[in-house]
Amino acid sequence: MKRIIRWLPAAFAAALLAPGWASADSIDPASYADTLEEGESVTIRKTVTIDEGTTSSLIDVIFLIDTSGSMGGEIAAAKTAASDILSGLAGFGNVATGSGYYSDPGYDGLYRSLTTDATTGQQNINDIDLLLGGGGGDFPEKGFAATEQAAEGAAWRPGSNRFIIAFGDANFKESDGSTVDTTIAALNENNVTFVGLNFGSLTSSGFGGIDPTVLSDATDGSIVPASTDPTTIVDAIIESITAAFAEYSEVTVDDLDNGLPGIDVSTVCVSADVGTCSGATATGEFDRSEARTFEFDVTFTALAEGTYSFDTYALVDGGIVATEADRFTVGEGGPVDVPEPGSLLLIGTGLLGIGLSRRRRRAA
Repeated sequence: MKRIIRWLPAAFAAALLAPGWASADSIDPASYADTLEEGESVTIRKTVTIDEGTTSSLIDVIFLIDTSGSMGGEIAAAKTAASDILSGLAGFGNVATGSGYYSDPGYDGLYRSLTTDATTGQQNINDIDLLLGGGGGDFPEKGFAATEQAAEGAAWRPGSNRFIIAFGDANFKESDGSTVDTTIAALNENNVTFVGLNFGSLTSSGFGGIDPTVLSDATDGSIVPASTDPTTIVDAIIESITAAFAEYSEVTVDDLDNGLPGIDVSTVCVSADVGTCSGATATGEFDRSEARTFEFDVTFTALAEGTYSFDTYALVDGGIVATEADRFTVGEGGPVDVPEPGSLLLIGTGLLGIGLSRRRRRAA
């Protein structure tokens, strides 16, 4: 049996719009609860709004820092700015950060793992010291190997918007089995944006090295100028992430298999702002110049008896921008309590009113 529900009120809409909360990307309804029999389905019309200029997101960032001999002032400035870097990133939503380093001869793209704890995240930056990994000269550095290792090995959270931000004053070299092509493939396969903070000659093509702009171009990232002024470092990071979210090409709704094994979730795109619908996905050339609305029919099918609580997400280019809380009782059971919407978890870390929504990464 299949039931279809075209509209339900968002039980917690008032909470999301209460004084003190910034507007944000949203999925409506923000929560849904039901009791189904095994084999029964219910279809809910979901409205996803990608807001003009503001949102909250799930964001993972690995900082890769050049530790060669000329980077002493830059590393010191990054440490001074560490607290402000973490505070600034918190405005984008629910943030996890980690760190790594590169030079020549040494590198480690995952020196400190991703963490959502701000104090630990700040320490992860402070743990990067000059000459870590052997130091070495200025040109070129093992940036490709460190970037590839970070892209492939980081414990990226499902549905996160992913960034590798390299701090450097010299270009990259192919080494340790990592090439331009393998690094681009690793970034795209893991949906990671590459950003470079240029402290001097990061974009040089001299000394036998390679300009890492090839990585930012391949992942819709950027290379931005930086200096040893801590405020400039913070501004450069915020600027680069903001730019990566300004345009997007795909919107969908998915539970990322959270409902299994008890509840199967499937999605059909119904309307796509100025774009088109293709299966579960709204596609087009979208930007943050105005709020855009997309509609989806999401079908929940009961597979096995039990009680299931899980989140369903609005995804922009594969990254979570809004969360709906779902709860189902399958088979025998009493009334189902409506859960608190998971979206409050995402926006609880604060909003800066900055435009977000990532563009899909281009294929390698």
